[in-house]
Amino acid sequence: MKVFRAGAIYAAANVASAAVPFLLLPLLTRVLSPAEYGHIVAFALLMTFCMPFAGLSVHAAVGVAWFSRPRDQIPAYNGTALVLAIGATLLVAPIAVLIVMAAPSLVADLPAPWAAVAALTAGANVILQCRLVLWQSQQQPFKNALLQVTASVLNVGLSLIAVLWLGWGAAGRNGGIALSAVAMASGALIIFAVSRDAVLSIRVDYLKQQIRYGLPLIPHVMAGVILATVDRWMVSTQLGSKILGIYGAGAQLGMVMTILADAFVKAYNPWLYARLKTGDASDKLRIVGVIYIAAPIFLGLAAAVEVGLHWTSGLLLGPRYAEAVQMLPWFVLGGAFSGVYFCTSSIYFFQERTALLASSSVSAAALGAIVVWVLILTFGAQGAAIGYAATQGILALFATTVAIRSFDLPWFEPRRAIAALLHGAYISNPLESPSLQDRP
Repeated sequence: MKVFRAGAIYAAANVASAAVPFLLLPLLTRVLSPAEYGHIVAFALLMTFCMPFAGLSVHAAVGVAWFSRPRDQIPAYNGTALVLAIGATLLVAPIAVLIVMAAPSLVADLPAPWAAVAALTAGANVILQCRLVLWQSQQQPFKNALLQVTASVLNVGLSLIAVLWLGWGAAGRNGGIALSAVAMASGALIIFAVSRDAVLSIRVDYLKQQIRYGLPLIPHVMAGVILATVDRWMVSTQLGSKILGIYGAGAQLGMVMTILADAFVKAYNPWLYARLKTGDASDKLRIVGVIYIAAPIFLGLAAAVEVGLHWTSGLLLGPRYAEAVQMLPWFVLGGAFSGVYFCTSSIYFFQERTALLASSSVSAAALGAIVVWVLILTFGAQGAAIGYAATQGILALFATTVAIRSFDLPWFEPRRAIAALLHGAYISNPLESPSLQDRP
């Protein structure tokens, strides 16, 4: 029940923080042309591309450290992680500019200086995630939710001022995203200092550990970036900024399902880490039980979400983006597959088997890119949406298959696992007895 309560709080925060950009979506699709909206999508792609490098995924290390390290080590460990995130971001920004200057069609001809802004925004988001993830590990969902909603409100508020009052168009929206990210990262650093959850520190041993943790994640996270955005990169290069704008608007609306899946995972991870730490046989059964029931639950929720979006998409998107409505079912289905993947990938993070996870995601990304390419050539933008769903499904399948082969969990006892999860059963001797006994 504690997990469900936390999940409800995270879901409410996710929905509230996502609702503000969704409220902005009908305005942007009426004020901006599809080509201008394509520049907003391109800026988001740049941020996503920079994220694995601008921060080295230190937020993941911060979340796990709360469970694996003595409490007196946490402030110095977190301080070192924040310094690493800032340093990596400053290195990535000029490299991103050079890449965009060499291949402008990748980002619908967005001016190269925006690449540096995107890198700084990505690094700022990593710093904010460090604060959010630590509260998540500390099981403080209200603080997490409040900061998350504040970030979203500031993001949209600054964007409205820039787009409507100053008349800066797509540049105003992108600038609002960047300025709000930097402001929230600064606020997160202040909260870290006041709470003493982080102290300014550059511990060489911690730095080496965090680099060893983060470097193997780069191919994994990059593979995830490719899986999540390869459809948009290919739409940009093959179909142009106008179609990218229409496609991106549909993808934004279809993110509802991914947001709900993310809310579940935020509540699920502390529960999962606590049970993985015990190594108890009954806890292992419950972990497997969650994974087995996740797929049908996510797919059923996706069907409900699709029905709701089908009836409201015309109001939210407007007539110039009507083509995006046909793509929505595929974006929602991809979100459901993402939820299944999240359930399994968390096991890799706790066990610090990030290189193994990277091998799964890189393989899925390579296959997914081929699938998307073929589908775009065959069906155009609609094929890209189908390809997005397919790549998320491939990722979930690969990650789960490798986990079954690599982690000592009762994967082939689905009935006992689900029973243990649903009924809170206690296994007196799981190696010998197939029966479940109720807790006293």
